[in-house]
Amino acid sequence: MLISLHQASIAWPKLFLFSVVAAMLAFVLWHNELPLLAASSPQSVHLAPAGLRVAAHAFGAALALALGAQQFFARKGGRIHRITGRVYVAGVFLAGPFAIWIASIISPWFLFAFTIVQAGTWMLCTGIAFWTIRRGNIDQHREWMMRSYAVVLNFLEGRVLMAIPVLAAVGLDAVVFVNWLSLTLTLVGVELVIQWPRLSARARNPPGLPTSSAA
Repeated sequence: MLISLHQASIAWPKLFLFSVVAAMLAFVLWHNELPLLAASSPQSVHLAPAGLRVAAHAFGAALALALGAQQFFARKGGRIHRITGRVYVAGVFLAGPFAIWIASIISPWFLFAFTIVQAGTWMLCTGIAFWTIRRGNIDQHREWMMRSYAVVLNFLEGRVLMAIPVLAAVGLDAVVFVNWLSLTLTLVGVELVIQWPRLSARARNPPGLPTSSAA
């Protein structure tokens, strides 16, 4: 009974987080992706020079977004967890390079530079997560997967923030500000979550050492 209560207390933060993620995803699909169905929409016209590269990027990103969330709930070490983990990695290394390629075609240089940083950080965290699990470092794998998925969420966060009228009215300057702010806060936030158990733990003195420096 106590074990089940403990497991439930751990699950609630995850359920809350992914409820927020689901709400952001629904909004982005309605606000940003649905207009792409109309060839004459501003979004479609903007992406048109990138052609089918957009579809390849979107497919990889959708895999990563969906399977990354599933990874946090699947039984760790199980067959499904391993398979979806590999597909997640494949999705990242499909979406990341195509994001850079697309940005090189349709984005100004300063957003192209941001895309390199964002996609590079995403692939770096994912690559380290895959490398650590191959070496059997489960705790490090979990931490790097959290960092990797945090970058995925940044794709949603930036689009949600840019839907705020006061930011949307500013235009391109707001896009740059929101993108960098969102990526920074996302990475800092996930690092605080990862490090919090260590930061909040009480220091333990080795046996035989005094607990105070007072004489």
